[in-house]
Amino acid sequence: MKIDEFLTKQITQVDDLLRQKNRAKDYSTFHTTLPRLDLSELLNYLCAEKIFYFKSKYEDSTFLALGRSKIVKSKDYEAFIQKNPKLYLIAAFLFEENAKQSEFILPEWLFRTSGENTEIIISAPEESENFSSCNLFFNNLLDPFAHDPDILSWSSYHEIPEHDQWITMIEECNQHFLKKELEKIVLSRKKIFTYDTPLDAVAVFQTLLAKNNQAKSSYAIYYQKSFEEIFISLTPEKLFSIKASLFESISLAASAPRGKTIKEDQYFEEMLTNNDKLIREHELVTKEIFKRLSSLVENIEISPIQTMKLPYIQHRSAPIKGSLKPSTSLIDLVNSLHPTPAVGGLPWDKAKNKIIELELVKRNHYAAPIGIVSSQYSELAVGIRSALLEINTLTLFAGAGIVEGSNPEEEWLETATKMHPFLKVVNHE
Repeated sequence: MKIDEFLTKQITQVDDLLRQKNRAKDYSTFHTTLPRLDLSELLNYLCAEKIFYFKSKYEDSTFLALGRSKIVKSKDYEAFIQKNPKLYLIAAFLFEENAKQSEFILPEWLFRTSGENTEIIISAPEESENFSSCNLFFNNLLDPFAHDPDILSWSSYHEIPEHDQWITMIEECNQHFLKKELEKIVLSRKKIFTYDTPLDAVAVFQTLLAKNNQAKSSYAIYYQKSFEEIFISLTPEKLFSIKASLFESISLAASAPRGKTIKEDQYFEEMLTNNDKLIREHELVTKEIFKRLSSLVENIEISPIQTMKLPYIQHRSAPIKGSLKPSTSLIDLVNSLHPTPAVGGLPWDKAKNKIIELELVKRNHYAAPIGIVSSQYSELAVGIRSALLEINTLTLFAGAGIVEGSNPEEEWLETATKMHPFLKVVNHE
């Protein structure tokens, strides 16, 4: 279905039905199914403050959630999804947050596109009970070309940490490796661009998608918590997915550049396969994930090592499958797996303290689980390869796994490579 038909015809019909439900004091969830909508295009016509867009890397599913109907606390999550098996919740954890203290969001509007159809689920906000008018979320009078893809040039720029500080950080970590206090630590850094005028977040996101033809290589995530704070990610990493009792995850770690020629690309892939430091880095992650899953998942299968090739970098990866034990909850899985050694470190208690000491500021949504959860299907990505847009500031994030023998200069260049999808937007490439 074309977006303009949805906004002029279908919205009017839905609005009429919602008004009827309000008059009848019928606040049960409203469901309808339409021919497939392009949800990324629909972003151009939204006037909602709270927006969550999630395009799966592995499934033929795209979600668009608008508004907030209800907050569901972690302790109430299992009871809620059992009572509401057809509803989806937004999960957007913080890196430093314990999953048992987190919250989920039930949106007012939830679009789910799969195959040839788009399912729409509308929930009345808990505070007012009445269904909200559609014009609070959609504006068919908006000019879709108003989102200018030509992002203005930045006026100032700085990095945290600076290059010399980064070298000092890694040298300090090497002392902990020598003392056997740490096996691995993942350090992150930021590039911060400031603009003279407010940035158009939708334009930044859509330009990001246009300049990085993902071809199923990454998730696409746009999380607008407010008009002043938008988290955006093109992450290749899945924390896990659940369908019925089928559990799937991935061990993703160690990196190598992409070559400019086929021969050069093969050379880097062979390095990724055979380099002792890279093998050790990935094995640490795989063994730790297996250890954490052993009490929650049975019949665990770890596939042979594969190379995950992204347009700008390649990684060692190993898909993981198993069956959830009957007593295992989604909260148990998040609490056990996050942060994996791919974004945290080993042992985690010591790596955590060192990250706090060296990075000084919280990561928040960067490298944290983010996605869609429900009783029938849940999928959480890890929010790496990401950026935070705050009015006229764009902050890019990237991290590197540091183990004994890591070269600070190589890790600096690796993190720059990981920012490449966003730098293409910033630098008008």
